[in-house]
Amino acid sequence: MAQDAFPSRTVRLIVPYAAGGTTDVVARMIGQKLGELWGQTVVVENRPGGGTVIASTTLIKSPPDGYTWMLANNTHVINEHLIAKLPFDPIKDFTPLSTLATADYLLLVNSSLPVNTLQEFVTHAKARPGKINFGTHGVAGLTHLAVNLFQAQADIKLQLVQYKGAGPAMIGMLGNEIQVYFDAAATVLPHIQSGKLKPLGVTGRQRVPVLPQVPTLQESGLPQFDVTIWYGLLAPAGVPAPVAEKIRAGVATVMARPDIRSQLAMLGVQPFVSVPGQFEAMMKSDSVKYGEIIRAGNIKPE
Repeated sequence: MAQDAFPSRTVRLIVPYAAGGTTDVVARMIGQKLGELWGQTVVVENRPGGGTVIASTTLIKSPPDGYTWMLANNTHVINEHLIAKLPFDPIKDFTPLSTLATADYLLLVNSSLPVNTLQEFVTHAKARPGKINFGTHGVAGLTHLAVNLFQAQADIKLQLVQYKGAGPAMIGMLGNEIQVYFDAAATVLPHIQSGKLKPLGVTGRQRVPVLPQVPTLQESGLPQFDVTIWYGLLAPAGVPAPVAEKIRAGVATVMARPDIRSQLAMLGVQPFVSVPGQFEAMMKSDSVKYGEIIRAGNIKPE
């Protein structure tokens, strides 16, 4: 009967990043609407630090009753390949409740490069091995792993330039210090519209609504390329299945709302609610894929 009454009190939603970023904005948006749906408060708690490990450790110390969640992304499963003594198993120690949404990057080049398509860029880069700079912010972040995968699949060699953050990296891109960069469509749209940057492809499986003319990298000659950011709710391992399903059903209801879909679109995020079993499969698949990239590139954490 207690499960039927869920939720009967305040829910705690941990965000592993500081306030203001995309993950935090999505958490607060979804938390508010779930709270309204259930007539209970969903409190968002920011626990940044440790590459999301602090938040994850906090979560698994919580009771597995469905009242404490964390909004995770791909970093959750990438960490096990970078942190030698991770204090948890990213799969076994968590209950995957539901994905919320996905987002893709754009492969961007500086407008100074005489290329307009992926194939033109690959040809250009092959003639200049190690001469074209690509930028990332954060060693072993998803954009860094995406570029390594891109180089391997396109059979090209680029030169890495590390920046302290996304802001400095974009300044470097606009100033032609770097010529290649991966970033979200919502972030770079003004620079594309002004002609300073050229989008050559989308990293995921579908084109982005704000730039429907830009093909995916899969469409353009890299059929195996797929780098997609996912956002999903995790709970400690052992949450009763009926409670987990009620949370997933609540997420599905909220994510179907036109106002939520519109707000997410402005962030460059697409609603995506997983079916039971799908979220765990995604996490396992990403762990294998990014683990291989990290080992192949001998990538070490900062």
